[in-house]
Amino acid sequence: MAKNVNFSWIYFILVCCFISCSSEEIEEEILTYALKSESLFIESSLDIPRRSEGDIIQIREDLLLLVYTKFHGDFYDHSPATLVKRISTDRGKSWSEEVEFINRENSLNVMSASLLKLSNNTIALFYLVKNSNTDCYPVVRFSNDDAETWSEPIACIKPESGYFVMNNSRAIQLSTGRIVIPVSKHSFQDGVFQGNGTIYCYYSDDLGKTWHQGNSVPSAQKGLIFQEPGIIELLNGNILMYIRTNWGWQYYSYSKDKGYSWSKVTSSTLQSPLSPASIARNPYTDALVAVWNMSNEERMPLCVAGSMDEGQSWKRKSILENKKGYSACYPAIEFLSANEMLILYSIAEKEKMGLGSLKLVYTKY
Repeated sequence: MAKNVNFSWIYFILVCCFISCSSEEIEEEILTYALKSESLFIESSLDIPRRSEGDIIQIREDLLLLVYTKFHGDFYDHSPATLVKRISTDRGKSWSEEVEFINRENSLNVMSASLLKLSNNTIALFYLVKNSNTDCYPVVRFSNDDAETWSEPIACIKPESGYFVMNNSRAIQLSTGRIVIPVSKHSFQDGVFQGNGTIYCYYSDDLGKTWHQGNSVPSAQKGLIFQEPGIIELLNGNILMYIRTNWGWQYYSYSKDKGYSWSKVTSSTLQSPLSPASIARNPYTDALVAVWNMSNEERMPLCVAGSMDEGQSWKRKSILENKKGYSACYPAIEFLSANEMLILYSIAEKEKMGLGSLKLVYTKY
């Protein structure tokens, strides 16, 4: 059941707590609970056991668009799923009812939405089409009427090329106009999914009409698993890629040629389990903001932090969610002002890995 909360901005009491930070060179940090209020909460049910992997974008000052994945019957990644949308005309204080607008048609499902407002004010919607256990690829659609109607999909990667994973809230447009999307290509052996992926970026220099593949991120040390990359343009024009790994940290790689080639990976200072992070630039202040799971093993707590040195260090770490027995994951960030943002994420019991109900919170940071 969806709950629209009238924003009187009654905040949670500011609380201090101590939590362990890492398994290597562990130091205790004092974290505060982020000041937040709930904008939208959609609880899972037997019929709809999972809503997750969504994105949110401000189309104009009085119009927000929210798109997420709605699973039918079961919550596994290959279960039937469609894309639904909601809109808000009051900065997230209330939301329309959900409308299914991208159906799975002949595929297993469609999932993992990324929204991008292009330099020509067109709205781009990226998502995955899963045809089989070995055929998964991103496509893009466009809207020029405030998300009322959408173009036919354009495949960013040729179908039947392999199994490519692209997370929610991942597409970016560089200052040069190039659109870049990060993907992780996975293989199957004897029908078993192989967790370690090969990381690429695909790019378009004609506003999404045609797409090209860059070089892969150099292979890492034996035993280091790569999954679910994200990217952000740095102020010097380079691109920072952050990668989900199994070694207790998000890992970084850099591109100096607009996403075509990548440096060897290095560990970041973002402690993390095998779970994706989200990093976005505040357009009002140029600060970077990260939302991620600050833990070695669990998808909890879900935290937020800021960086004024392009991701080299993270300050003002605050807890967004820390519900015992639950996991929270797959965040997306949208800024409303210099110190206001909406953060979207999925939350559920641990055994469901956080994939269940959908929560959208307003926070001042």
